[in-house]
Amino acid sequence: MIESYLIDKMFNNAPFLDEMATDQGKIHPHWERLAKYYEQIGSEKMEQFHEEVGRQLRENGVTYNVYGDPNGMNRPWILDPVPMVFSSEEWEGIEKGLLQRTELLNLVLSDLYGDQTLIKEGHIPFELVYNHGGFLRQAHNIKLDGDQQLIQYSSDLARGPNGKMWVLHDRTDAPSGSGYTFENRAAMTRVFPDLIRENHVRKITSYYQTFKNTLSNLTTNNKENPRVVLLSPGPTNETFFEHAYISSFMGFTLAFGEDLTVSDGYVWLKTIKGLEKVDVIIRRVDDVFCDPLEYRNDSHLGVVGLMEAVRQRKVLVINPLGCRVLENPGLMAFLPKISKHLLGEDLILPSVATWWCGQPKEMKYVFEHIDTLVIRNIYRGTQKKSVFGGDLSKAELELLKREIRRSPYMYVGQEMVEFSTTPSWINNKLEARNAVFRSYVVADSENKSYKVMPGGLSRSSPEEGAFLVSNQTGGISKDTWVLGKGKDVTTSITKPIKIQPLVRNVLPSRTGERLFWLGRYLERSAYSVRLMRMTLLSYNEVDEDIHIHENPVLSTLLQTLTVMTGTLPGFTVKKNLKNPEAELLALVHDVKKSGSIAYSIQSFLTNAYSVRDRLSLDTWRILDSISEELTRMRKSDTNLTQAYQSLDNMVVKLMAFYGLNIDNMTREPTWHLLNIGRFIESAANNCMILRGMLSKSFDSESNKELMEDTLRCNESLVTYRYRYRSNLEMHGVLSLLILHEDNPRSLVFQLLEIDSHLKTLPNQDEKELFSMERKKLLEAITKIRLCDIQSLCVPNEDSQEFDELTALLNQIIGLLHETSDFIYEKYFSHTETRYSMIQSSVIPEI
Repeated sequence: MIESYLIDKMFNNAPFLDEMATDQGKIHPHWERLAKYYEQIGSEKMEQFHEEVGRQLRENGVTYNVYGDPNGMNRPWILDPVPMVFSSEEWEGIEKGLLQRTELLNLVLSDLYGDQTLIKEGHIPFELVYNHGGFLRQAHNIKLDGDQQLIQYSSDLARGPNGKMWVLHDRTDAPSGSGYTFENRAAMTRVFPDLIRENHVRKITSYYQTFKNTLSNLTTNNKENPRVVLLSPGPTNETFFEHAYISSFMGFTLAFGEDLTVSDGYVWLKTIKGLEKVDVIIRRVDDVFCDPLEYRNDSHLGVVGLMEAVRQRKVLVINPLGCRVLENPGLMAFLPKISKHLLGEDLILPSVATWWCGQPKEMKYVFEHIDTLVIRNIYRGTQKKSVFGGDLSKAELELLKREIRRSPYMYVGQEMVEFSTTPSWINNKLEARNAVFRSYVVADSENKSYKVMPGGLSRSSPEEGAFLVSNQTGGISKDTWVLGKGKDVTTSITKPIKIQPLVRNVLPSRTGERLFWLGRYLERSAYSVRLMRMTLLSYNEVDEDIHIHENPVLSTLLQTLTVMTGTLPGFTVKKNLKNPEAELLALVHDVKKSGSIAYSIQSFLTNAYSVRDRLSLDTWRILDSISEELTRMRKSDTNLTQAYQSLDNMVVKLMAFYGLNIDNMTREPTWHLLNIGRFIESAANNCMILRGMLSKSFDSESNKELMEDTLRCNESLVTYRYRYRSNLEMHGVLSLLILHEDNPRSLVFQLLEIDSHLKTLPNQDEKELFSMERKKLLEAITKIRLCDIQSLCVPNEDSQEFDELTALLNQIIGLLHETSDFIYEKYFSHTETRYSMIQSSVIPEI
């Protein structure tokens, strides 16, 4: 395995430097142990380890979203089992360079939003700063306490042809990837524990702890117990997994823009208990989207008035708004001289060679060498992407030059760096792939310095000779190992963490609403699956010479299915009853058909994804299994037999989620809201099944079949037989499914469960014995307890319909609607969107 890699390196004229071996095929000393290990285990064992690494990440729900890709939501995170490796000696130089660069950029940031002496003295051109979309004039003279304004910094590094590490990009606005870095290391540690131990790979955990302590030290309000929220753009963001993971791992509250509001100058978190003051916001929302009042007025991701709260020093935002100006690639051309001016030092880590077109001489150079350069807009947030001059035709080059002449200060030309390759596990063998390393630096406010993570997130290209390594273009992640025993624990973490776990108990209203609907869609999916299975069984058993609309059992099942799923007109029209297969297949597979089984399960998964920070890893394994089953179910969309098999598998996995819900979740508002949603949906579906299946009397054999199917849909057939030991009778079926308070599937039991969960929630009016939602439940429970079960079993002589039963069930359904409305008004009324009892809002595919 290693030998073939070295042969390719020596004899195929590989054009790039390699991290593991020299051009002569000699392995670098810090790679020797790994090379020996790979040679010993062989390709077959290595492939097994590769699969195990992938399984670890899938089971932990590690995903990445790709914008514009129909299969992008919840795409599995890909990790190469071969790490990026740095020796302790080389890392010492990289670490010094990162610390120097962070200190330098911190000074530049402080000056640009302060005295602006660098602009006044000509070290930075005025046009370079004021034409950059990341320079926010509203942030002028707004400072954090102390000298450190840049709290988190990240940079993309690559080894150039000269063997030195070069900085390709600076990331200062909302640097991402540290959560994926931790998950990568966790997966590698589980699969290669001995290899990590023998190579003395340095730990990365101190980075996260330093960040926690820094937040606590920087906070001006509530220093002993600050409330910290992580502001995320939402579940469709490319790195939403990381937002949920970091918030859960570090004990922060995950929040979206709709969860926050500004009042009296303070930022408040909307919770089911009311408004809770926020002290620190760790933002993963780009700066210009953070406050639609002062920046982009079309943003729905931020908080109206946030900037004013920052000005009044009533909330701390990390990184501070306006940091994105440091990501300006044009700044790289001036950093060497600025470093000499501010630090009296040469840059340890040079930037990739950059020419800013706002200067005539530099623009002339760019035009003369445009076919060998990368042309970038100075603001990464624009629609204009980087252009490789060598890929353009003459006409396209002329058009690009005209654009540059029109506004030269908006463009830079950069050298195309042919960065080094590293061993990667591709197609069951080691192959050389170009790789980039992303570093992470955090302010250590206690020691008034910065701390570099001893490792980071590396990414390699999936294709040979390609330099596109971003996750959006299919790049493969790699764990980054710094070898040698280093100072993993520093004085920066000697103090106990000040952020108390109690702040995690706060439940945002938006999260509460999603949990509520997670429970609703769980029950809706389970009832729909069970009813569809009953329907398909009956359909497969019916005689071919009997018209379906003349079969009372099957036609009743089909019509009940339409009513319960809310897919009218469906089987309520005769033409669909005559040829039901197309409608049945659509009800199973069509995720775009509102109310279908696929739609309900998709909505269940989407709600789960949006509250993933509240769910356990075991729960995510079940959810991942449900998602895979849904994918298989949607692909087998032409055969009712295959559909039945998929439904059979699906109901087992939904029941597994039931079990984890009971066994794993702590009895907090999280659990209670989920179960309130569950039992409201269960009670409503129970009513609809009873009303649809038992609303009319047919011949005795048909009545018996319908009662049996009704019991099966409610998982109560065995209970009935054990309790009554007799033939199916209407009186016994209704008693068991409506009145028996010890039957978990009975209507009264479900209503009592809703009430018991409601009693535990905050904001119950202590002045009154019952809140409005509980009064509606009490009314429903009382109607059931006072009903005459005997009269419910007597059909109308003329129509043979059970009018009293239908009237009672309609009343209960109406009261459940009202109960749900009151719950919304009390706990969720301020959230932006609201779901209906049957349809959900537009749900993106997973």
